[in-house]
Amino acid sequence: MEISSKKIDKGIQCEVLQREYIPPNIQSTFFHESEGWSVFYRSRTISLLIFMLVTLYVTSYWFQSPTLQESAYIGYIFSFLAFCAYGGSYFPNTLIQRPHPLFWRLLQSWACVYMMSIVFLIYFTPEQLQQFLQQFVDPKLGRPLPQKSYAEDCRFYTPENEKSKFYNLTSSFDVFVPAHIFGWTVKMWILRDFKLAMFQQIAFEFMEITFRHWLPNFWECWWDHVILDIIICNTGGIIVGWYTMKLFGMKEYKWSLRKENRKDSWFKNFKRLCLSPQLDRIEWKVFSSVKRFLLVIWFLVFMNLCDLSFFFNKFVLQINTAHNVMKFRVFPLGFFSIVAARDYYVYISDENVTRLGPNAWLMHAIVLGEWVLFFRNYQGIFVEKFPTYIVIIWIGIFALFFITLFSIWKRERRLNKLKKID
Repeated sequence: MEISSKKIDKGIQCEVLQREYIPPNIQSTFFHESEGWSVFYRSRTISLLIFMLVTLYVTSYWFQSPTLQESAYIGYIFSFLAFCAYGGSYFPNTLIQRPHPLFWRLLQSWACVYMMSIVFLIYFTPEQLQQFLQQFVDPKLGRPLPQKSYAEDCRFYTPENEKSKFYNLTSSFDVFVPAHIFGWTVKMWILRDFKLAMFQQIAFEFMEITFRHWLPNFWECWWDHVILDIIICNTGGIIVGWYTMKLFGMKEYKWSLRKENRKDSWFKNFKRLCLSPQLDRIEWKVFSSVKRFLLVIWFLVFMNLCDLSFFFNKFVLQINTAHNVMKFRVFPLGFFSIVAARDYYVYISDENVTRLGPNAWLMHAIVLGEWVLFFRNYQGIFVEKFPTYIVIIWIGIFALFFITLFSIWKRERRLNKLKKID
């Protein structure tokens, strides 16, 4: 019996994945952003291990607490930091390098810890969860929150007011305005497509109108939706995000039905979808197949699910927006969404990629896990029926969706028949 001299493939399970590892089929098709100064890219694993152990030893005496609740809280924080130390050192780099690969590895570490925290909370009953939040997180939690409606006085012009004749509008400019603008700047970095971002901001405003009979904070005046949100905050944040993308040379995503050197109107693109089978030259081919179309629609739906999960869980779990628990979720998840969107974009646009990227997978686990947490705790809260006009609008949206889906399926079937004939 002859033994082949060819090297035996032991399998990927026997390989040691370096933190710089990126699958070759992805690495060969993408230009990685510059690493900059090499001094910031040297490994410090032994030094970090020693520093972490010394820190844990010192803080274990420094932060001694007489109560079990405070000890558990401190232990959770330092367990999280220890996991971030490991993840920052040994997690693989993502497809995005700037500002530094360590930044994205730390976000991956945070996402893992946050996902495990969500899974941990799912197995509490609603009463046990409120008790846990009060005893181990913050005694102020678990109490009914005052719900503010922003549609109490929707007059745009108030001549009787001594401070301003447009007091209702000017009084709405508070600390949440720059936060709102920054939020949509980050969303622009996530989407990296100006038209899609503009569509997404209008879609979320409609989400607020859809669910405002359940969430009082979603009640807003018409000028709040149109002027303050859409025109000033959302569009302003999108423009800032767009110019920062151009300034720093960030990769742009091609989500639209558009040829590389040709800009057509939406109507012409939709007409081409229904009538013309010649779609081979279209760059990203949003409408090229039923699968591709559904994946793009799911991306848009998923972004709204991510935003709505924040508001619904905040309402059900009775946690104030300014609380540190919500900050622990909002800011890291916003930046982690950037690299998760890159993984999803690669999965949907590169034919060589057959598996969903790790960050996109983790993002799905987090957001859908939050919705599992919500459904575990919402019983008996949202009983009011949807208004009739909302139901009618959604029927129209679903009708348009299925008409478009049928048109794509019909055109795809016609293309397959032409290929067989050729």
